[in-house]
Amino acid sequence: MPEPHPFGRNVLTGIEASRADLPEALARIADVILREPEVAVRASMAELAELTGSGEASIVRFCRRLGFEGFPALKIALASDIAYRSGAEPRPTDIGSRIAEAVRATVDGTETEALRQLARRVVAARHIDIFGSGVSGMVAQLFAYRLSRLGLVARGFQDPVAASEVMGAFDRQSVFITISETGLTTETGRLLALAAGQGAYRVAVSGRWIADLNKLCDQVLIATPLSPLPERGELGPSVAKIVLCELLAEEITRLR
Repeated sequence: MPEPHPFGRNVLTGIEASRADLPEALARIADVILREPEVAVRASMAELAELTGSGEASIVRFCRRLGFEGFPALKIALASDIAYRSGAEPRPTDIGSRIAEAVRATVDGTETEALRQLARRVVAARHIDIFGSGVSGMVAQLFAYRLSRLGLVARGFQDPVAASEVMGAFDRQSVFITISETGLTTETGRLLALAAGQGAYRVAVSGRWIADLNKLCDQVLIATPLSPLPERGELGPSVAKIVLCELLAEEITRLR
């Protein structure tokens, strides 16, 4: 049985959140799927390529960029999303409902075994270092506080220079976590690469599924983004990430 996709049943929301990071050819595919998802589900690969003005190879790249094995896997997930939405209540747009919907989708889409695996890693770690910038840096501090209250050695960093400097002490008993709504920035990519060089276990808590991010990490946990997507400066996306932290804390407590 294939592993659940990080988007869970929120495939359209995931595509919408990832769209800004896609090259032009792949972004056209995303636009067509977002605009006419039912048409995309019924289309063959050749038909979707014609609709999007792209080649079949671009369709395959689009699927893999979003973490699907291929076009059939994308269509199955997309059909499931459409079926779920058609049977759901009309989607609310007020901030409380948007946050509640994102939190529910995050909880539903997070595999218990993935949390257990991470819980075992952090409990065995000599130290856990967590980095984020901007609002994500504040969330990193909250992660560090929560893990510290569980008796673990955890530090939160908002300064990439300071985060780089402590990496000299990293080894295979270290855990390095990045927090980011966009998933992969220049700084998070650089720090994850440095952590890899030291043998640390690398985790990303992200609002987007990005194939390149997955390659840099041992684990990626997805905090479902708000829909419609948040305006710059909104604090709402932080809530789902904090819920992920609490889910992890629960698994750590059970493990002990």
